[in-house]
Amino acid sequence: MTKTAFIPAGSFQASKDQRAMLRHALDAGAQVVVEEPDGQRVLSADLVQFLELAIAEIASGEEVLLVRGESEMSPAEAGELLGVSRQFVDRLIDVGKLPARRLPGSRHRRLRVVDVLAFGKQRDDRRAFISDGVNALVDAGAEY
Repeated sequence: MTKTAFIPAGSFQASKDQRAMLRHALDAGAQVVVEEPDGQRVLSADLVQFLELAIAEIASGEEVLLVRGESEMSPAEAGELLGVSRQFVDRLIDVGKLPARRLPGSRHRRLRVVDVLAFGKQRDDRRAFISDGVNALVDAGAEY
């Protein structure tokens, strides 16, 4: 039996009851189906995977934010997203770790959201790699 959950367009946060319904549907093996208004089903593996991840986040009570890849943000916004200060983001820009552009005739800079997210993912991957290495050494008997 196929279970269907509908999320209204533009709704990125769910109530406690909606989250419970989504969690139950996911746990029961519900699948994401994208259907156009004329009833034709859209079968894009990437789209379905994206929606499954978004629904799982919403069901867990997380907020899902949809942003165009070419959208830009200020260094302060980038710092908030990365969990660091604006000054640290400025240093990352200055040393070339984060690409940014200057607004014409201004000292202000803008960063692409995709670049900030990619930097955050690389940072998280490096941290996980180091943590896994330390854990492996400890498991092998090395003193910490």
